[in-house]
Amino acid sequence: MSVPVSHGPAVRPPTDPAKLLGEWAQFESGNVLPGRLLADLKKGGLRELLEVASAPAALLDPWMQWEKGRVSPQDTIAALTAGGLTSFLESLSDPKV
Repeated sequence: MSVPVSHGPAVRPPTDPAKLLGEWAQFESGNVLPGRLLADLKKGGLRELLEVASAPAALLDPWMQWEKGRVSPQDTIAALTAGGLTSFLESLSDPKV
């Protein structure tokens, strides 16, 4: 008789703003499709970072709308760009801050 084995919830490593910034740079260079970028940012913990770091609504709102399936990846990326995601991630990646 086999018994199901529970390994518990998966533990994510801490969110690395510099890594998320690198994902964004790959997209900007044309090497990543919009949907892949958002999937990578989600997997990398962008939502948690936006919530913990008290990100402005201009960043958190479009992200949450995308997660709920209410906007397209392209519109989400445009909103994140306009909201200053790059500057936000850079400020968190800077070890002096």
